[in-house]
Amino acid sequence: MDPFNYINSLSFFGKKGGYMPGLARIKKLLSYLGNPEENLNVIHLAGTNGKGSTAAFIESIYRKAGYKTALYTSPHFYHFNERIKVNGRAASTYELKEIIVEIKSAVDKLKAENKHEEASFFEVVTAAALLYFKRHQAEIVILETGLGGRLDATNIIKKPLLSIITNIDLEHTKILGNTVEEISAEKAGIIKDKSKILTAVKDRKALQVIEDKTAEVSSELIKIDVEYDKISSSGSLDNNQLILFKNGISKKYELSLLGIYQARNAALAVKTADILNEKFPVSEKNIKDGLASVFWPGRMQKIKENPLIIIDAAHNPSAFKELADSIRASEKEFDKIHFIFSVLNDKNIEEMLINFLSFKKKLEFYLAENSSFRTIKLDMLENKVKGMGFDYNSFDNLSEAAESSYANSKKKDLIIAAGSFYTIFESGINFMTKIFRGGRNEK
Repeated sequence: MDPFNYINSLSFFGKKGGYMPGLARIKKLLSYLGNPEENLNVIHLAGTNGKGSTAAFIESIYRKAGYKTALYTSPHFYHFNERIKVNGRAASTYELKEIIVEIKSAVDKLKAENKHEEASFFEVVTAAALLYFKRHQAEIVILETGLGGRLDATNIIKKPLLSIITNIDLEHTKILGNTVEEISAEKAGIIKDKSKILTAVKDRKALQVIEDKTAEVSSELIKIDVEYDKISSSGSLDNNQLILFKNGISKKYELSLLGIYQARNAALAVKTADILNEKFPVSEKNIKDGLASVFWPGRMQKIKENPLIIIDAAHNPSAFKELADSIRASEKEFDKIHFIFSVLNDKNIEEMLINFLSFKKKLEFYLAENSSFRTIKLDMLENKVKGMGFDYNSFDNLSEAAESSYANSKKKDLIIAAGSFYTIFESGINFMTKIFRGGRNEK
């Protein structure tokens, strides 16, 4: 059986049955599989943005310290196997095939015994990850939620080592709620009784919800902005550095990931190592080496210089603000900005692009639909961009948009692709293969 054909036959987010909130199915499914989630040492992350990068930083620190690490994130960038990693290595297709055969039997049993109840794509993949981690006897498991937290399949974990909520902003409002308080309540659903919670949430209303939930279940809330007097980045689009200030003393850490916003993600990773140091000791060198060696594709990823080409998975207003802030820090270095842009049809484009109005005189958009069945239609995208007064060109696909942006650029320009994972993958592949390797002229 081809594991990927089976996985992709399941209902996934955006289609009927693809999002089925509730833990009953995943609980039954895992019970049929021998409860692989039990006795795993889990660090559990939720948040609107930054949870994937934070998880990657944490995993890298513990791997540098010699622990056998496991990392579960979504979505994947190049290949499905990236979602499930042990010691930084993507899951083996051979092992996944064995595991999926076992899971399919459990899924069939679930369907037979529970009134034809179907497990979703994310529930099956989560079960596969937990089985894989159990099989490999991982010492520390880092789990990223898929959507929300309270009813997310990863929330089957009963006693995490630490729960982390990175930040809260408006996204998936039709599912999670229309206010930051409602969304915060969903994210805060990962908080367990008598446990430790670490957060970088700044919004006062969202933070109040987390504080109330923590008190309700007699847990301990650790706020990153209380632990450090100041968290800053000295980074540009060439390099990045985290600077932590506390009690008049500063510590500096080189970061392999670009973007001013990565400072807070990295600070969460540093504090995680501090909180868990008694049970899982790491050295300062492990932390520095871990933060300096993360490779996390699609997050402010530099593809080329002269012109500088960056792809970033920013896909909501708060992430676009962070992207704009990072570009603004280096704005004087660039004569013109070529922006390859495509989004999914549930995004608030005006709230995303408002962050780029200050660049209008030197900014040109390259618009296309992406390959997702949820892509925004080109005419609607054009109307939104035109309505905000931006210059733009339209294309049949993102590959053509990428080619055109490169053909129109000069050495001192910036090319950026953002809006969704589909956008950066489709344009990024074009940059990394067709353009730079020679394309049709390559022999």
